[in-house]
This record gives sequence, C-alpha cells and structure tokens, in this order.
Amino acid sequence: MTNRQFTISELAALGVPPSHPSDLEYSDILLVDQPVTTLKYTSLRRCVFRADDDGRTYAVEYEGEIDMGDFEVSGGRPDNHGWHGDTVEATAVEEKPVIVKRWEPVHGQPATTGQPRTGPIESLTALWEQTGATPEEARAAAARWIVDHAGEAADLRDEYLFGGDDQ
Repeated sequence: MTNRQFTISELAALGVPPSHPSDLEYSDILLVDQPVTTLKYTSLRRCVFRADDDGRTYAVEYEGEIDMGDFEVSGGRPDNHGWHGDTVEATAVEEKPVIVKRWEPVHGQPATTGQPRTGPIESLTALWEQTGATPEEARAAAARWIVDHAGEAADLRDEYLFGGDDQ
C-alpha cells in the first residue's frame, strides 16, 4: 500500500474535502466523496482525489457534519475535519470493478428443482463456456481464476463482513 503525507493546506488547495456534494460535478481533481459510517456527532467520509503533481489518485477519510434537519443541532464540522496535526495520510487507490453477492427479490416462482447448489467452479465454467470455450478449457480457466484470485476474494469477503461499510 502506498501512502503519502499531504499538509492540510495542500488538501485545501485541491478542494479536499469538498464543501458541497456538487463540487465533484465540475472538478477534474475530486473524483468521489462517499460516506463510510456515522459517528455520534459527525459523519466519517472518504474522499478520492487526483494529486496534481504526480497524477496518482489518493483517498483520505475526514469527518463532516451530519444534516439532522430540525431534530438535532450539532456543533457543525469538527476542527480540521477531524484531522490531528499538520499533515494527513492519504492512501494511493485505483478504481477496480468488484463483484458483490447480494439477495435479490424473486420474480415469478422460485426454482424448486431440488438440484444441488452450483459451486464456484461450475458457475465460472458456465461463464467461460458462454464465450465459446470448450468444457475442458472453461473448467481449467475457472480453476486457474479461483487460484489466482483466492486471496483477493478472501480479503473482499473479510472487508465486506468486518469492514463496516453498509454499501
């Protein structure tokens, strides 16, 4: 993991964190601003931005105010967005597609064929067969993919189960 230290003034010059969600719409530097979790009086957020000097993308977490409407009045934004000290550690990030398992509503009647649940090799083999691969080639490619990505899949599972993201 590549980390870099930014001063608070460097981040402010880049517009990090954004003062309003619409700031992302017209910015070439700010890429994403997303909620991570809700704290007692603030919202922990993650901002992804492009550094202008090295062209890499970085992510920083910061605390922002919670808009509770008329129900609760808080003290607004925390000092320095919850950052302590003169520098903020940013992590170099890249955009990657992620496969997520989720429960979807059944349209029509659910399948009750009594067939055993399809395992990962069979599922991936079927995908490769749809691309024109022979059953033997598809099964070999599926097994190779599982071996190559087992660690990443385990990390994603752990992050999903224990990471605290509600997305």
